[in-house]
Amino acid sequence: MNQLISIDGVAVRQDVNGRYCLNDLHRAAGGEAKYQPGLFLRLDSTQALSDEILNSTDLQSLPTETIPGRNGGTYVCKELVYAYAMWISPAFNLKVIRTFDAAVTERTAPQTADRIQAGILLLESAARLLNLSNSSKLGAYQKLQDFAGIPNLMPAYAIDAPSDAADGSSRPTMSLSAILKEHAIPVSPQEAYRRLEEIGIVEHRSRNSTSRKAKGGVKKFWAVTSKGLAYGKNITNPGNPRETQPHFYDSRSPELIKLMMTAKARS
Repeated sequence: MNQLISIDGVAVRQDVNGRYCLNDLHRAAGGEAKYQPGLFLRLDSTQALSDEILNSTDLQSLPTETIPGRNGGTYVCKELVYAYAMWISPAFNLKVIRTFDAAVTERTAPQTADRIQAGILLLESAARLLNLSNSSKLGAYQKLQDFAGIPNLMPAYAIDAPSDAADGSSRPTMSLSAILKEHAIPVSPQEAYRRLEEIGIVEHRSRNSTSRKAKGGVKKFWAVTSKGLAYGKNITNPGNPRETQPHFYDSRSPELIKLMMTAKARS
């Protein structure tokens, strides 16, 4: 049995099924004879509540059970703990509720911290592997921040600029298909990506997928390489956060188009 909860210095034991010892609660409340657990269990309201719990909950054990022996006692589910505390007094009921809530918070807080830490490590690894842009990393950090319930400490935007930019200012970007359309380049996006792949600006990445479009359980997507960061950035694909979507700086689009056409001449 575990001593996980203490009320006014009295440890409330639990049995193997997670039920709580009413005898311990009785001692924590002062031990008056009129509040003995047996009297509480014989109340019509207690029996009605027990029946309701049995009928409405998929329990692995009965709501109440008396375990004989020197270290035994009467063990009940949490709902009956609250009912017992209310039967004694509203003040004791409030104390029990707050104590139980605090115990749950203490147990879940380390789990939440571990999940946040795992999220940070995963994000940093993905950012290095996929050359994610600052704005994409910022968006992911903001989601972690919301999950942790931390006040908004992040800026609303991140500065994204070419890797060789001296000024470091934020630059507008466009998708490759939008650049081709704006400059009236008679090349399909698929062909344009193929040419940029030849000169190391982009590369094909893959991930496991159960989508019908996936071939052999593998889905491919494009990503800007380290070399390509001088011309564009990787953002998180709005359709699937596990994929990147290349965007290219509008100010570098003439250079990008020239490189792409040169690649055609060599092919």
